[in-house]
Amino acid sequence: MKGRRKRRRGSNDLLICIGCVAGSAFLFWAGWQDVRNLLEIRESIAANEEKSAQLDQRQSNLETARENLDNPDYVEYIARGRYLVTKEGEQVFKFPSLQEDGE
Repeated sequence: MKGRRKRRRGSNDLLICIGCVAGSAFLFWAGWQDVRNLLEIRESIAANEEKSAQLDQRQSNLETARENLDNPDYVEYIARGRYLVTKEGEQVFKFPSLQEDGE
């Protein structure tokens, strides 16, 4: 009888050991998945912060442009410079730029 109890006890100990190893492996795997997710989230946060900074800069530029459009002198400067709008009696002479595609 004593031999059977020792044999059962040894097999029970082996099953408990295998269960502990399997449980530890599962916990290690789950922890590794959490670490990977954390790293991905940090990368995503960094990318979103960079994108947010770019959008803030763009918004600032657009607000400046909007404020400039309220200034009649600026509107006149753009109209005369880009679109060659003239005052009555003026003549416009357009000179070729130094940075042309053909040269």
